[in-house]
Amino acid sequence: EEMSFHRISVFPYASDADNEEDRLLNASIRDLIPFAVVGSEESIDVDGKPVRGRRHGWGVINIFDETHCDFVHLRNFMLRTHLSDLIEVTAQRHYEQFRTSQLRQIKELRAQQAAAAAAGSGMSVGAPSAPLPHQPAAQV
Repeated sequence: EEMSFHRISVFPYASDADNEEDRLLNASIRDLIPFAVVGSEESIDVDGKPVRGRRHGWGVINIFDETHCDFVHLRNFMLRTHLSDLIEVTAQRHYEQFRTSQLRQIKELRAQQAAAAAAGSGMSVGAPSAPLPHQPAAQV
């Protein structure tokens, strides 16, 4: 409720194109939000078995144990069931918003330069007075 009140979209987004199986999967993922994730690169011996986790004074957190943390759920969600959706949303929504913002900044800068030149300040319309915003190289 709080997320929708503040108009924060949470992935996975609901879609009319989702079949019943996708709707159930997405509902189960949303029930886990916020994810409680613990990460570790250490291998710790627990009862003679190596586990990836963290040792604390009160015990060991096994990052692959679903009762200890949501790492397995998040990994499955991000890399197995929704990777293509995440790539698509990143490209269509986030990159396009970034691109639009950068183009708007360039347009505003050029308009300011043209206004300054027209006012007789001696600025050349063709030469920028400030560097243009950073443009990332196209990714293949």
